[in-house]
Amino acid sequence: MYTQSRIRSLIGVIFVVALVMALTAIVGAQEDTRGILRALKGSSSAASNLDPMTNMEGPTKQFVNGQLTRSDMGATFVVPALAESWESDETGQVWTFHLRQGLTFHDGSDFTSADALYSIRRVLDPATASGIADRLAAIDEPNMTAPDDYTIVIPLKAVTVNFPDLLAHHRMVMIPEGSGDTIAQTGIGIGPFRVVTSNPVGVTVLEAFDDYWEGPPGLAGIELYHISESGAVAQALLTDQLDYVGIGSISAENFALFEGNDDFTFLVQPSGGWSALVMDTTVAPFDDLRVRQAFKLVQDRQETLEVVYNGQGDIACDTSVWKNDPFYHELDCPRDVERARELLAEAGYPDGLDVVLTMADVYPPFPALAVAFQEQAADAGIRVEINQVPPDTYYSDVPGQVPFYLDWWGQRRAGPGLLELFSCESGQNFPRWCNEEFDQLLADAGAELDFDKRKELYAQAQILASQEAGWLNPVFFTAIDVFNSRVKGVTRNFTEYVHLFYIEED
Repeated sequence: MYTQSRIRSLIGVIFVVALVMALTAIVGAQEDTRGILRALKGSSSAASNLDPMTNMEGPTKQFVNGQLTRSDMGATFVVPALAESWESDETGQVWTFHLRQGLTFHDGSDFTSADALYSIRRVLDPATASGIADRLAAIDEPNMTAPDDYTIVIPLKAVTVNFPDLLAHHRMVMIPEGSGDTIAQTGIGIGPFRVVTSNPVGVTVLEAFDDYWEGPPGLAGIELYHISESGAVAQALLTDQLDYVGIGSISAENFALFEGNDDFTFLVQPSGGWSALVMDTTVAPFDDLRVRQAFKLVQDRQETLEVVYNGQGDIACDTSVWKNDPFYHELDCPRDVERARELLAEAGYPDGLDVVLTMADVYPPFPALAVAFQEQAADAGIRVEINQVPPDTYYSDVPGQVPFYLDWWGQRRAGPGLLELFSCESGQNFPRWCNEEFDQLLADAGAELDFDKRKELYAQAQILASQEAGWLNPVFFTAIDVFNSRVKGVTRNFTEYVHLFYIEED
């Protein structure tokens, strides 16, 4: 239980430091009638820096940067952002993007086509190790051109009808030309806020960038706090040490602490976000499909929904595509303990097997999800040892480095999400599952102009991923945001973060 005294011990020093930073770093804040929002960072580690294409912490990246395209508020379609329009040629293989004019970066330099081409090339450069180069692998990079300061032409190696969608990824941001060697220290972006000071495991201070292309933000600044223990987050809100906590950081159980309290307002909406158990399919025992399928079959997804998420969410069948996506394919994934036992025996484990599940208390569902799976798996003779590690180094030391662990993902649209999380060459495919048939289905879907035919191809891909891949995703959770009632104008874009530049504080 997180007592008042323990909360003070966990974050008291952080808030003192933040106060000093806010007073000294945000110039003119005393005269600015806009408020300063105190918000939670979410996942972060000491390895984070200010390079948005690689290691910048999530919320900071969203507030400081901008992409050529972005999701609409329902995360169903891609809409213009730094590019005001685009079109393809008749083949669907050459795309022309028209950039907004008069935009500036945080350092005062103009945003032009040279910056756009530089940013795309830097993401594609293997030396950058952005993790999303595979997502944009269709780009014929040597033949990209800029006919003028506000137009770029991007030829593709293959027809990709959803190419503008692929540019909406939160790492495909625009940075000034030639800034690659310094961006990790400067964090110069083009978004509604700019970096004043940054501390990945402390406080990051942002100030409003009033020359932002959509208009001045409703806030003078944002202070982003790192609180490593998820259970402390709710108490920080209750004791007025935070103003706002976004998606994935308040558990369904702790949500009850705020109900009926007029000091707080809520945004509760279905989402395609999910917490997953990750199986590395390249190492034993998960390199055996029968073992992976046994682990899928032992999941009691309804029980997980009720116990871990307090009934707030929807059943998932181990894919990334949720019910509101236009390419969603309804799957059936009932529990079958007997079949799980049979598969384990066929794989050489007639007496069950022992595995270690690594996790940290970085998101509210993690501890409960680990215990729920441990208990469900025991019914099939799977003995799960839970290895809880320190939260501050979890995301630098665990994902992709241990065979079985917990991870968290925000909502993705069908095509980009399946490509990013399941395709053979993806840097975000942490289970390392590789299936040529699956990759071909995605390629065929990306080149298919007919919606119904493309939906059928994506359906086949979802079925294959559900049956064979290394993600165990039992639930799409309901997104719960809690914020102090003095914060106004909150809207959600259904992806990973709230557009905080729409918030105004009384």
